[in-house]
Amino acid sequence: MTEVGATFADALRPRWAAGLNTVKRPEFPSIESWLIKGTFGWLPAASGSARLDVRGSGIALTGALASEISRFSCAAYESLINDNPPGASTKALGWPLIRHYYATFYCAHALLRIAGDSLTYVSATTISTLNRVGGQYLGISPQLTAGLYQIKADRNSPNVIELTKISAGSGGSHEELWKQFLDFLIELENTIVLTQGQVPVAIDAVRVSTQLRTHLCRQGKGNGAWPSGIRNSLNYRHEHGVWYPYTKKAQSSADLAARLHRWKPGSQHSFEIGPTRDDLTCFADTCNVITQLLTASLSDIALRSPQRGKSFVDHFPFKLLRQQQFRV
Repeated sequence: MTEVGATFADALRPRWAAGLNTVKRPEFPSIESWLIKGTFGWLPAASGSARLDVRGSGIALTGALASEISRFSCAAYESLINDNPPGASTKALGWPLIRHYYATFYCAHALLRIAGDSLTYVSATTISTLNRVGGQYLGISPQLTAGLYQIKADRNSPNVIELTKISAGSGGSHEELWKQFLDFLIELENTIVLTQGQVPVAIDAVRVSTQLRTHLCRQGKGNGAWPSGIRNSLNYRHEHGVWYPYTKKAQSSADLAARLHRWKPGSQHSFEIGPTRDDLTCFADTCNVITQLLTASLSDIALRSPQRGKSFVDHFPFKLLRQQQFRV
């Protein structure tokens, strides 16, 4: 079902930050470093938020996004490649499942950044600099405070970058990430329907995304944060019978372990996802599909680089996969 991944990548491409496919080795290692050292103007905004004019600043912000896409993607792949140490019991799936959660969390962050949308924690030190510099430009401090920000281009003015403080609430940054990712999937589905209509592969892609959203909202989690709840039940309450003394049957454990490998590039079951009563089967399918979406999107960026093999994707996340003998 590689066509499903390609369909998602097609729908995501119009949302790329300008010049994303041309980035080789980014100038800035992070969005926060760009906020400190980048070139941009200040526009009036509501107190506690910021609007930055990036006209004439080239693709420096795009490069910062590329750095973070690389960082999150590498962290995801490394977590999956080394998910279970040699010699471990085939029933010992507690840590592998937790690693799969974090890998999926990193994949979701990377996918949002490919779409030009970042959830970024901005430190007190950086905020102090922004308030000082912003005050010089605007004549009054923007009164920003440290915390989690959504940083993205204004849909109506692509040269304007908006920094909006997010109140993560009781669920913290993880639940906020899943909420944003759920909205991201809905937008991609709408794009696929509008651009491809009832073409069979488009129908398949929308079905996969719809089922993925159903999984994310399992057990009444309307904000899409069901995977975070599974992570908590595994990590803090040691549930699901995957910790010693194991209560999950040997065959069930073996089947689940095999299912967890479907994230790998080229897997023939890569986008298999459907209704299931079993939480861990559902969790594994969710992790695999999101990872496959990231791999398809990274492949699309790399293939559209003006110099084949020179994209930041080739220099970093795909280099890691190729070192482990994966074909991407």
